[in-house]
Formats: sequence, C-alpha cells, structure tokens
Amino acid sequence: MRTAPRLLRAAGFTLLPVILAMSLIAAIAFLLNRDNGVNARMIANRSDLDRARYAAEAGLQVANYAIQNASGNCSGTWPTSGPTSQTGNFFDATYEAYATTASGSPVTLVSTGKYNGASITLTRANVYVYQTGTKSCTLQPGSITPVRDTYLSVASQNSNYGRDPILRVWTSNYQPLLKFDFSTFFPPGTRVVTTYKPNGQLQSLGAVLSLYQTQPTGSATTGVVAKLITQSWVDGTGTAASPTSDGATWKTSDGTISWPSPGVGYAPTPVATSVAFFSFATWDLTDAVTGWMSDVYPNYGVWLVDSAADTQYASSETTLPPFTFPDGSFISRKPALSVNYMLACAKVNPCPSSGITGGTTTTTLITTKDTFFSCCADSNLGGYSALAVWGGAFSNNNRSLVQFDLTSIPTTNSATNAPTQIVSAMMRLYSYDNNTQTGLAKTVTAYRVTQLWDEGTKLGTGPPNGATWNYAQFIRNNNYIFWTNPGGTYDATSGVTGTDDSGNPLSTNFAIGWIKWDVTQLMKDWFANAQDSRKGFPNRGVLIRIDTTDNLHIVSRENTDPLYVSSKPQLIVTYQ
Repeated sequence: MRTAPRLLRAAGFTLLPVILAMSLIAAIAFLLNRDNGVNARMIANRSDLDRARYAAEAGLQVANYAIQNASGNCSGTWPTSGPTSQTGNFFDATYEAYATTASGSPVTLVSTGKYNGASITLTRANVYVYQTGTKSCTLQPGSITPVRDTYLSVASQNSNYGRDPILRVWTSNYQPLLKFDFSTFFPPGTRVVTTYKPNGQLQSLGAVLSLYQTQPTGSATTGVVAKLITQSWVDGTGTAASPTSDGATWKTSDGTISWPSPGVGYAPTPVATSVAFFSFATWDLTDAVTGWMSDVYPNYGVWLVDSAADTQYASSETTLPPFTFPDGSFISRKPALSVNYMLACAKVNPCPSSGITGGTTTTTLITTKDTFFSCCADSNLGGYSALAVWGGAFSNNNRSLVQFDLTSIPTTNSATNAPTQIVSAMMRLYSYDNNTQTGLAKTVTAYRVTQLWDEGTKLGTGPPNGATWNYAQFIRNNNYIFWTNPGGTYDATSGVTGTDDSGNPLSTNFAIGWIKWDVTQLMKDWFANAQDSRKGFPNRGVLIRIDTTDNLHIVSRENTDPLYVSSKPQLIVTYQ
C-alpha cells in the first residue's frame, strides 16, 4: 500500500528574508553607532583643540601685558621660556607664554595652550614694546611733514586751485582734498591712541583734523563728511584768480589721470563728520590715521563732501594771522592734524616734548634794533622812547624800522637733526596814542627791508649816528651810506597788512592797542638764509608805513615807562 507523500512546510522560507533584513539592519546600526562614536571622539578632540587654542591666545595676551608693564619699561626684562614664562589657567585649559628674547623691541611671543591632552602653539611676531606715557604732535604746513591741499569745482572741471588761500566745500559744487604725509615722520611701531581721564571721560582723540572756517563766519559748520581718497593725486599750483591744469581737478587726479568718475575719487563709507570748535571745524580721524600708519590702506588723504552751503576754510596757503582764543592763546589758522600716540622702545620722538607744546617750540623775541625817521630830514631818533608811523606829507611822513635777532633759534632740530622748520611768526607792536585821528579806515603795512641800516642813539638832535630819511648807515663823522631809495629801501611786493590783536582790520578810530602782522613768510625767508646763505633773504628787519594821516605812536625798545614794560616790539615765533 502506497503511502501518500508528506507536504513540505514553507514557513522556513518565509522567515529567511526577515532574518536577512534584520541582520542587515543590525549591521547598519552597528556601523552607524561606530561612526557616531568616531564623530563624537572627533568632535571632542576638535573641542579640546579649540579650548587649547583659546588658552594659547589668552597666553599671548598675558605675555604682551607682562612685557608692556615690565619694571623699568623699555629697560626691563621680558619673560622668557622657563622659570620666568607666564603660566596660568583659562577655563580649565592651561597656557605657557613667553618672549623669545629677554629685551628689545619688537619681540616675538610664543604661547602653548593645553587641554585634555590636546596642545597647540601660537606665535606672534613683531610685537612692539612701548615707552610709558602718550605723546602728541600737531602737523601743519611749514612743519617737516608735507601737507597738500586743493579743492575741485564742478563749474570748472579742468581747473586746479592747489595754491589758493581757501578750500571750498558745497555739495555737488566744490570739494576739498587734503593729505598730511607722515610716511617718514613717525617711526615704525608708532601707535595712535585715544586717552581718557580717570573718571572715564574722553581726554584726547587719537587724531583730529582741524580747519579754520572763513565763511560763513562764527561757529564752524557741522556735518561735513570726510571720506578716504582712493588714488594718488597732485595738489597743483593754480588759484581761483589764475587756475591751472597741473594738479587735481574735478575730472582728473593730476591733470591727466581720471578719477573713477568725475568728482568721485573716494571710498563710499564716511570716516568722520565735522563738529565745531569755535571757528574751527574738526574731524575725528583716529581710525583713518591708525589705518594709514599700520598700512591697512594707503594714505591718499581725505576728501570732504556734503555741505548744505558754500563753506570755505583757510588752506595751507592762507596768510591770515593766528586765531586768538578768549584766554589770549592763539594758533595758526592753517590746516592741522593733531595726533596722540605711543612710541616703541628705542624710537626717537619726532616731536620733542621738553618745553614744547604740540611738537613745536614757541619763543618771544624782543626787538634788538628800532628807530623811526621823518621826511625828509637827516635826524636820527634811534634812542627815542617811541616809534611813529604817519602818512602825511613832508615832515608829517614818518616811517619806522624794526629788526629782531634770530640767532637764539636753533638751525637744526636736536631730536631729528633735520633743519629747523618755521611754523609761524607774529610781529606785535603796541600803539599808545593817535594824535591826528582821521576816522578813516587805515592800513599799517610792514615791508621787508633790503639794505643794512644802523639804529643810532640820538633823540633827533646833533649829528646823526644812525638811520635817517636819507642815510642808512653811519660810518664816521660826516660819512654815511645812503639809502638806495630815500625813506628806506624795501621790497614793495613783500607787504604784510597789520590787524588788531583779534585779527580784525584796524577800526576807523583805532588809537590804542596791539597791532600785529603775520610775518611767517618773511621769517621763513630770513631763517632759510641763516641756514643756507644761498636761500631766502638776509634779515634786515621791516619798514612800517601807514596809508592815512593818522599819527600812531608806538612803544620802542628804549621805553622805560613801567606802564609799557611788557609792550615793547615783539616777534612770536613757533618752530620745530
């Protein structure tokens, strides 16, 4: 009997794919878990390295602080590798930092940070060590740092005004350009700093540009924007009366090379906006000067834009006398850049600080020769207690001579060994009477004398022994050297107009008070000749005239009246 075949069970074949799938999932899960572990360890290692780096960076800061504040400052001993290195903890990480040399500047700092087995070493080269304290210097035309300025006009797009006495700014009409070239002035490593008082209030900005505003008068206009110029330019030699094309114009930067677009050669982002200080507009250029000094961007200067009205400033060519503040102090009206800074060790201050304000020395000289004479007599008045200027005819025509000895001013800068530079010179004479008051507008002009002359000692009587209307020098009895031109030989093109002590024209009823003349250019010429006889003009003093019949009596150097002891003719010279 045949047995019926048994049916095979299919359940095992059904489970096989499931088992395979579960095995695959388990393998993937295992691999993922292993990768996550690897990633976690990598992340942990990365985190450890980051924390070690942070510690190393903290160590660099600590080492820098240690050398900047070392006992003895520049003569101190820096922490080096080993027992004197700087060590510490930074959020559970550790650092060890030191300088590669025990002295000198600049130095290289090394710092190693460690955390949880991770280690990283950072190096910072060319770290300057600084002298204690901050210094200040004011850069102006006439100093040893060149200053260039001009303005551009949309109405005369090919005209240059680089020698004009004013700078004009008016949105879409006029735009000034200025550059203070201190590339070889401040030594390497100089650091611009803003200083604060102990109570946290601002004391001095790092760098301030100031311009004297001539129009509108009064308090300076605010809101004029300064932007960084983006290419080199030439100031040129043109004026408003005689424009040229040899420098920057509305279209070009030097008469040939075009601006990126007409009237636009500056970066779009403003670096400063003007604020008012009396009649001066000022701009905080701390960031700009810091960038220029550290070569973050080249120093092409600043371009002034955006003024709602026609605003005018005194340029580097201005002949305006110094501005007098209410407290009696005065400063030049030419463009100025005042910088506060720290010097690296072993660097010489370009603006010596001993007895000097703002990098310049100011000295007051009292005249060593003065006299006056009348037309057309040969009477000497060199010993008289007064000088006189009188614009009448014949014997009512008085002229005065004044000369100052300049030998007390050094011909070279003791700190830099560079030739001494004249920054400004102001001559002041005191009028104590006007006995022929005209009530007219009056101009008192000082001219450069071109011939040697003797002061003399006479009081108007006896044979002359010094300058008269006809005689310049006394040789011996009845032997004289005549003026080339009777009434004094002088350069008629060199005239400088006097003002009252506030810088204003003499009033119609002027009689008593100081008269002052900005004789900066004359002083520069005299001093250049003292430094090199081939340059400038020899110092023969000045001749002073008045254009009306007012008769001003002026204190002379021979005056012994206690009332006028401080009112003798003086020359105030600022130099560096």
